[in-house]
Amino acid sequence: MARRKLSDVSHPDLLLTDDFWLQFGDDPQPPMRLKILYVTFGEVALSGPGSFNVASVCDRLGITYPMVNHYFGGRDGLLAEGASMMYRRYIEGIWEAALAAPRNPEARLKAWMMAQVSGTHTTGGWGPILNYPLAAREVTAEIESKFQGPLNRLFELNLARQAAMIGDVRAGSVTDCDFTEDNYPRDAMLVDPLLRKIMPTVAWSIFGLSVWMGGQHAPARAIGEVSAMADELIDNHFATLLGVITDTSV
Repeated sequence: MARRKLSDVSHPDLLLTDDFWLQFGDDPQPPMRLKILYVTFGEVALSGPGSFNVASVCDRLGITYPMVNHYFGGRDGLLAEGASMMYRRYIEGIWEAALAAPRNPEARLKAWMMAQVSGTHTTGGWGPILNYPLAAREVTAEIESKFQGPLNRLFELNLARQAAMIGDVRAGSVTDCDFTEDNYPRDAMLVDPLLRKIMPTVAWSIFGLSVWMGGQHAPARAIGEVSAMADELIDNHFATLLGVITDTSV
């Protein structure tokens, strides 16, 4: 299919105001490179990588496609960098939610869990790129070439923060965690036998909940009884996780 051409007379999206750009940072008029990424965030979240059309981003911004090539080398480069930025925003967003919760270990862990659910919903169509590499092979190759190291560090930082919260729940206290992607106890996590037993259960189960709730799991969609019980099921799931974490026999 031939790429849709940008008309000679462009009609930029009038909704792309200063307030729109301020959703992403403190600059009401960021550079065009960032504007392209920010508009791409929403386009891919709604349509997914397969249906994403770079021409739509160009039309909304009133620019021509060569500008995408100039900044990102093409569609795949744009999607790769966009995925990296989305993941960074997601990781920092769920940690900010934990820090904003009441200062007790259970509240912080639940806030972190629920932020994962809402964050998965917000990222939407980015999920196939971040979680299922075969769904976007060319983009995955770009990510591995340019962004794999930073993504790995962000993933490990997230696990380190989770480990700290698990330790707090188990100890019944709250510790101040100032880890960054350049400073977190990676080696300690790898050898801690308790964390190696508990963390997979917590991490994988919350990820499953996030996909089920945030991604609107297709086989469970439109089952009224399940939707009606969602809040109860989430509370029960969290209570089960707390039981696993605080089980002194583990």
